[in-house]
Amino acid sequence: MKVSRRERGGVVLLDLEGKVLGGEESDCLREEMERVIRERTPRLILNLSGVPWLNSSGLGILLSGYLRLKEMGGVVKFIGMQERVRGILTTTKLIQVLEVLDDEAEAIASFAGGGRGLSASDAG
Repeated sequence: MKVSRRERGGVVLLDLEGKVLGGEESDCLREEMERVIRERTPRLILNLSGVPWLNSSGLGILLSGYLRLKEMGGVVKFIGMQERVRGILTTTKLIQVLEVLDDEAEAIASFAGGGRGLSASDAG
């Protein structure tokens, strides 16, 4: 799997490509999620358009990062889910908990419309 990081309008985007299975092949995702948490990133978008499949271990990596950032006041949004990945989130009912949007432009705009995150004073 591959993870690419970029920023747009004060939002960090992680573009994921490949299956997210939680083994050694997912180390790059674990490392990037740890970096985002260490940096106390206030606004994160996980782009899953390049992810055809994930298993419970891969889902655990994503949820762990999501929960840790949320505990710090950050906001995480998911975009570009392929049908199989969306099906997994629907089956597990996580689709009702996570903020899932169709595309990058919509997700970035949604931050401007009230998506709060860590303020500069929170980031310490």
